[in-house]
Amino acid sequence: MLADIVLILHFFIVIFITVGFFLIPIGYYYDWSWIKSLKLRLFHCGLMFLVTFETLVGITCPLTSIENNLRGISNSKSFISFWIEKIIYWDFPTKFFIFLYFIFLVWTLFMLKIYPPKLKNIHLK
Repeated sequence: MLADIVLILHFFIVIFITVGFFLIPIGYYYDWSWIKSLKLRLFHCGLMFLVTFETLVGITCPLTSIENNLRGISNSKSFISFWIEKIIYWDFPTKFFIFLYFIFLVWTLFMLKIYPPKLKNIHLK
């Protein structure tokens, strides 16, 4: 049961990061004030940086390690690799994920520039 809770938390983090790539530009277009939250945007960017860093240095995500430990699985694959293999039986090389995460990290940083969060009395230009 605890492993399932960790998996659900992990799933929501993945969804948060992924949905953020789309909602930030859409939210700016529709002038949603919550999308301009500095805390939200820094949290999104920080998570994307963490995922990219973990992949670059070859660290298994701590949530994956915790879940695997709770399930008694000794598997050092990343969260994404593990579930893609389970769902569609494809095993992508780590280089693919490094490239993919790096592209999304650059996109996240680019969104900070073109869709800046709202700062009190300070504007990013």
